[in-house]
Amino acid sequence: MEFNLNYFVLELITFAIGLALSAFIYLPYLKGWMEGRQKRIENQLATAEQRQKEAEKLKSDFEAKVREMEQKSNAALKEAQVEAQKNREEIVLAARKESEKIMHDAHAMIEAEHKAVVKDIQKEMGVLAITIAEKIIRTSVDAKVQEKTVADTIKEMGAKRN
Repeated sequence: MEFNLNYFVLELITFAIGLALSAFIYLPYLKGWMEGRQKRIENQLATAEQRQKEAEKLKSDFEAKVREMEQKSNAALKEAQVEAQKNREEIVLAARKESEKIMHDAHAMIEAEHKAVVKDIQKEMGVLAITIAEKIIRTSVDAKVQEKTVADTIKEMGAKRN
């Protein structure tokens, strides 16, 4: 194969014409396709950026809600503690009042028992005095006999009580 300059130039001109025609025909389509691709990429980047901003906003909203819920739960816990302390104080106060009432009732019962015992002793002393007086009157007025009679009567009364 020999090199022929005429063919070479002719092929070069044909190639240049073909390239020019291709560029004239296909270049606008290629340029439109490239611009469309660039716009799609820019839109995707803008959408991604917008979604990232939305995600950051949602994250900050979520964190704010978490902090708010923590504050509410802490406040509710403190309120429950205060309420529990209040209830505890009310229970202690009620228990003290009840114990005071029981003590008062016990003192009243003791006082009533004491009065009843004193009344019984007074009755027994009255009976004893009457019994002693009867025996003294029945016996002679002798002092030894009188002392013996009182002692015997006291012993009898003691035996009756037991």
